[in-house]
Amino acid sequence: MILCLGHTSTAQNLVPNYSFEDTVQCPLLWDQVEFATGWSKYSSNNPNTTPDYYNSCSSDTTVGVPQSLFAYQVERRNCNAYMGLITWGTNANSREFIGIQLALPLVIGQKYFLSFYTVMVGSVLDSIFWETPTNNIGIRLSTIAFSPSVPAPIDNFAHLRSTTIITDTVTWVRISGSITADSTYSHLILGNFYDDANTDTITLNCGTCLNYYGYYLVDDICVSTDSSFCNGGIDVLPCDWSTGEQESASISEAKVYPNPASDHLEVLWKSAGARQLAIYDLTGRVWQKQVNDQTLSIEVDNWPRGQYFLEEQNDKGRQVHRFVLM
Repeated sequence: MILCLGHTSTAQNLVPNYSFEDTVQCPLLWDQVEFATGWSKYSSNNPNTTPDYYNSCSSDTTVGVPQSLFAYQVERRNCNAYMGLITWGTNANSREFIGIQLALPLVIGQKYFLSFYTVMVGSVLDSIFWETPTNNIGIRLSTIAFSPSVPAPIDNFAHLRSTTIITDTVTWVRISGSITADSTYSHLILGNFYDDANTDTITLNCGTCLNYYGYYLVDDICVSTDSSFCNGGIDVLPCDWSTGEQESASISEAKVYPNPASDHLEVLWKSAGARQLAIYDLTGRVWQKQVNDQTLSIEVDNWPRGQYFLEEQNDKGRQVHRFVLM
């Protein structure tokens, strides 16, 4: 039955809020990764790492999109948000990491496809160009979460990385590959996991080139059993898909919240009307109900944690909403 749902490949992406569109609140300053729903800082506070969350709802003088304090960068897929990470710095092994819990743990022996988009930031402040191009930005999977007190390791291993140095400050580059899961990985981390001795850089020679750090934006993170989704299928999804809503002009707009959910799920429509609802997980249908009211509350506290899809059908058509239980 899951094959009958619209945007089938989306059912396969295990990265919640993969394009950072779903926000707890607008970021105001650097080092506010946690304002992107589900994401956390996985690098140490010492020495003062500050991975950054950029959103168009923020001021263009700090962490706005497309204009921020240091740079102007066109948004990915014409959407509203992305993250920024230091991949190398003049301080030894200066690295910034962000991470998130996957919707479902990986299955040992299963093949998974990984991808993300990245672009070098051309940081200019007072006519000084701060950047140094580097390689090795990538994805690492883990069975545990990390934090500033227990940061992600810098030990020369990643499940996916860019082996070439990325110098383009305009065009976003897709980094993609595949693995066969050798553990029940439950968390994803983004950054450069290679130390200075194993990271290549290019020193830029110009009168105003400072060569102080390598800094890259990341967006559209994918972990999926569907190769086509991680190799371009994610590009065509509407921006609001990561927040759990697929807009459709043919039927009434519904709001499904909170997302992620824990003990209950609320559904709100603009008006009352007859609707047939069904909820699916990755194995098939788990719940169904005929409703006529404008609001609905669903108790989900005893449901397994993971990714679900709420399908709504009425006389005007069908709409599918994605939500996650965490």
